[in-house]
Amino acid sequence: MRTLYKPLFEVKLLHEFYLTDRSGNNVFELSAQADRLDFLFHKFESFADEINSDLSYEIPETCKDLLKNYGLKLLPSYSGLKLLIEAKLKKLASGVSTYEPIHKLEDDLHIPILIKRRTSRIDSITNQKLERNINSYYLFSNDSTLTGTRGFPYLNSEVSNHDAANDYEQGELAKFAANDIKAFYFDQANTKQWLSKAGKSFTNENDRVLCGSSFSYSFLNANNITKADFTLKDHLGNIVQELHFKASTPFPKVHLAFDPKLLKMLPGEKIKEDLVYQLEVSGTGSFNKVHKLVFYSDNQELSNCIGLILIKVKGNISGYKLFDASGKLITRKNQFNIIDPAAPIFEIHFLSRPSFWRYMNNRNHALQSGLYSDLMHSIDGLLISKEPKSLTANSTLFKLPDSSLFYLPNPVGVDEIHIENKKLYSDIMVPESDLFPLAP
Repeated sequence: MRTLYKPLFEVKLLHEFYLTDRSGNNVFELSAQADRLDFLFHKFESFADEINSDLSYEIPETCKDLLKNYGLKLLPSYSGLKLLIEAKLKKLASGVSTYEPIHKLEDDLHIPILIKRRTSRIDSITNQKLERNINSYYLFSNDSTLTGTRGFPYLNSEVSNHDAANDYEQGELAKFAANDIKAFYFDQANTKQWLSKAGKSFTNENDRVLCGSSFSYSFLNANNITKADFTLKDHLGNIVQELHFKASTPFPKVHLAFDPKLLKMLPGEKIKEDLVYQLEVSGTGSFNKVHKLVFYSDNQELSNCIGLILIKVKGNISGYKLFDASGKLITRKNQFNIIDPAAPIFEIHFLSRPSFWRYMNNRNHALQSGLYSDLMHSIDGLLISKEPKSLTANSTLFKLPDSSLFYLPNPVGVDEIHIENKKLYSDIMVPESDLFPLAP
């Protein structure tokens, strides 16, 4: 019987930067996956730039045999990747074509896929914390064991509920109710504000748990640390290793090196709770932090990545299955030779970095005060957007209170972002014109 390669699953990495149209509408406003995929298809038809210009995908070096042993092929697809599996055709009496894998994949087998940087732009355009104690990496999965709950089709974990005790950064997400996710910012009066985001699920700090056994730890907003203690515990609360630091002068960061022999690490270990560790940190002046960590065995391999996708053959969340009850692939063709259903498509949603758009005259003159007051504040000869706006690959229009659209120049590049007084600004230099008259 003829051997075929058929899709086992796909992963779509949907990024607001690439998937926003000129009117400012983005793919996350579409609640049905079919509509999001249709949005993506129209972008593909128009030859629009996509996230794969910044990212590539690769099986870890120590797991390369996985492809050969199980008849798998990893391929890029528009705005993501697909995994094919060697299968044989099984025609049913009804005329439906089903596909049976040549090699059986064990239920506890997981398929690790590194998300590698092609360029550094992905870090500049993506909404993420600017400051963190540990520069950890994303871990996305169809299983909740390592990073918590989620719902199909998302591989990123759920956004945490709003916590009034937290110090949020501009753009940082919090959940206020079901399907009510908002992004934090300080307005120009330094009042805390929250901006609603269309969509049900986004990458967030709960996904950032992956790190090597050796990494730097930064003491953010603490400039008096002269003594620090680090206690690494396993999932049962047992101490795995302790590290202690002491100096006569304050230190802003330290380098931690845990013994790899004491750790269970990805990608080689099975997905179990014993991969999850807790790092307890205490220091001078009542400094206390607790971090959830999952370790990766190859620091060097991880360093050029933004994260890791882990697809378990039989995850512990309903809706993420790769095979039907008889062990056949989900995808099949009906009697009319039409694919129905397709292979499962998982999604990872990235928001763009939000910034206040700040317009300034290119000859350092003051702009006329009161321009576009529905959209802008006039401050010290500058025009500053009232709310942070998301960076996008193509120019987008402003929406006026009556829902009509209005053009003002967009930021040219992602490198023009400045941080001032806990706010992110994109500076846009403009010449004197009818759009931007000078102050008298």
